Amino acid sequence: MKHAPKSSDEFEYLKWIRSELPPASPDLEVGPGDDCGILRVEKDRLALKIDSILENTHFVLAKPGVRQPSTMGPAATPEEIGRKAVTRCLSDMAAMGATPSTCMVSVTLHKGAPVKLRQDLFLGVSKTCATYGVNLAGGDTQSWDGPLSLTCSMIGLMNGVRPALRAGMAPGDVIAITGSLGGSILGKHLRFEPRIAEGRFLADNGVSAMIDISDGLSGDLTRLCEESGVRFPVGVDIAAEAVPVSKSARRLAKLEKAGAERAMHHALHDGEDYELMFAVRPGRWKKIVTEWPFEAPIRALGVVRSLEKGQPLVRILKKGEPEALQVMSWVHQL
Repeated sequence: MKHAPKSSDEFEYLKWIRSELPPASPDLEVGPGDDCGILRVEKDRLALKIDSILENTHFVLAKPGVRQPSTMGPAATPEEIGRKAVTRCLSDMAAMGATPSTCMVSVTLHKGAPVKLRQDLFLGVSKTCATYGVNLAGGDTQSWDGPLSLTCSMIGLMNGVRPALRAGMAPGDVIAITGSLGGSILGKHLRFEPRIAEGRFLADNGVSAMIDISDGLSGDLTRLCEESGVRFPVGVDIAAEAVPVSKSARRLAKLEKAGAERAMHHALHDGEDYELMFAVRPGRWKKIVTEWPFEAPIRALGVVRSLEKGQPLVRILKKGEPEALQVMSWVHQL
């Protein structure tokens, strides 16, 4: 067995875990490394997901009379925290094209947590499950002297649709995205809408690859290239003018006393937008655009190319001139 990497980079650690996994059962079609695992059951597949949110990393808990650090955005109510614990898993289900079915939630409270906090956390979880038609099958509750944390595990159904994996891009594919990007720290990171129906529609229309943007466009697009590159090396060129800069990104840049360039930085690198980014063959892209039934806009960002030796995985075209897109998105440090 190889030793775990000394780097504190979360993704280096995950790569090591994947390299050391024991052989899987044939029923496990997709293991660690994608938005969800895929388990084959009789005549269908199940999507499997588990995710955690941690106080002072994914949210700041609103406390009466206490002003939270502005760098972490608005403080979250307990109900918003419960909602986010579930919607993060829902967004990963969307990225696979799965229909969410059932979840379980584990809560680790502060010792002596007030009844109101416990009640509102549960309301956030249960209301969100009811809104999105997810069964809440159970869970666990503990307390300790550390920060508040919630862990949600979820099962989704593929219902005969092929899951949209991160691997699958090929040269000539269109790279596209739902919604707009950047500035989520101003509130979207707590109140985003997981693109479940959109993800199902895209998977049903045969996208080549898909991911939800949780860490930032630059990093998540790089991960699509890396996963697809297992078959043959691919890179992506995106046009700067095609990147959908959100109103929140522009507002955040203004609060920072900066301009359009800073707003673009937020769109390229900010995390927790939870929009869907996907690759698709040009003919299928035309069909998707023509038949798109949702309010959330979609737009093409660029194209997939064969990766030549020495080229960066992701290039951004500014006035037609390509330059390497530096990965500056979120990386959790272990």
